[in-house]
Amino acid sequence: MFADLDETIRQLLIRHVPVDPTEIDISFDTPDREWSGRLTRPAINCFLYDVRENVKLRVRGHEQHRETTTNVMTTVRVPVRIDASYQISTWARVPEDEHRLLWRVLAALVRHGTLPADYLQGDLKDQPYPVQTSVAQPDQMPSNYADLWQALDNKIRPVLTYVVTLAIQPDAVITTPLTLKAPSLRANHFEPREMEAQTSINGRVRDREDTTKAIEGAVVLLSETGDRTITDAEGRFSFTGAPRGPITLIVRARGRPEVSSSRIVPAGNYDVEI
Repeated sequence: MFADLDETIRQLLIRHVPVDPTEIDISFDTPDREWSGRLTRPAINCFLYDVRENVKLRVRGHEQHRETTTNVMTTVRVPVRIDASYQISTWARVPEDEHRLLWRVLAALVRHGTLPADYLQGDLKDQPYPVQTSVAQPDQMPSNYADLWQALDNKIRPVLTYVVTLAIQPDAVITTPLTLKAPSLRANHFEPREMEAQTSINGRVRDREDTTKAIEGAVVLLSETGDRTITDAEGRFSFTGAPRGPITLIVRARGRPEVSSSRIVPAGNYDVEI
């Protein structure tokens, strides 16, 4: 359910901020120092930091539902209302851009007191009540605001507290299989066999129409590992942990269409024209 909520919020921001996903990232990762240190372009971070029952909406008892085709009456417990609280922050090179983006996000969220039905993803479409939201309410600000950023080992910054109220049916039985992705681990030390399977690659990003012109500040993504880097003044980039075999380099530069380039590691060169 929370994954469906994440995707619903993503779609809301894309359409109403609005956000171009090729220029601004929307992330649901923990905004710790390691995460922010990997940023290569502006970002909106939606950090789910608290989940608890909304006691103001608590109703004890049961509901009765009649099946129209069989005329059978069933009795179920009243759904429990749950508040999912997000801490939304914006990230850019300069504070002015962060504040401008944060205001646009606030305007988009304030506009929707309930999540639009056509935006709901996955199991959210089956919610028994409209999905209510609230943003920037004084009583919803975490009491340990500064402590939270200290725990994240990151600098304190302005945030929006965004609360989405969901309903969960106590009598519901989930029968679909639970499929989880394996965790992604990055090790600092490798066994010799592991080191043989990886190599360093270096390349340059050039202008397609004038190959003597280097592209500075382009974002280069190694899709197999998720690593990103930015080209220097001479258009150079490098990755130290590229896997051997087929790889794909994705290059994004302001004002130019995204380019995807496939290579086989090791290769003669890894230059990309854009």
